[in-house]
Amino acid sequence: MSSDKPPAGPPTGAQLGDALMRTTHALRRFAGQPYQQRGWSPSRVLLMLAVDEAGTPRMGDLKDRLGVTGRSITSLVDGLEEEGLLERRHDPGDRRSTLLEITAKGHEHLGEIQALHEAHAELTFGILGDAERATLLDVLDRLRDHVAGRLPEPGDHRSPPVA
Repeated sequence: MSSDKPPAGPPTGAQLGDALMRTTHALRRFAGQPYQQRGWSPSRVLLMLAVDEAGTPRMGDLKDRLGVTGRSITSLVDGLEEEGLLERRHDPGDRRSTLLEITAKGHEHLGEIQALHEAHAELTFGILGDAERATLLDVLDRLRDHVAGRLPEPGDHRSPPVA
């Protein structure tokens, strides 16, 4: 039986985690709307942004960074390459690897993605004042750093420390 009264004392870690997960889910769904209205999948947008941020990354590195399968990234890259937004290049340092590069048309598309992102992010966070934005950013950065410090290194399949 649930009560409408707030719990006595500060929220527990479980309550904070649940609230953050619900908020993250809602934010992801809301953030995808302007792209979906143009027929762009969130995966496509994330891949374009990741390639832009990394410069000329290896496909395998992006696969790991985005947490997708090899088949998924290949399908995404195939589609973006067919549209003329990305190009595959041979990696001169590793014949087995493929590099990705954004084309001129891809840079135009990326400009549209970034403009949509900035406008939609302002709409999303417009409810917060300057001080609240600064506090939220600080709290999120601290939480990310705390959790990231407890994650295993890539390729290390041992369980991270619990306490």
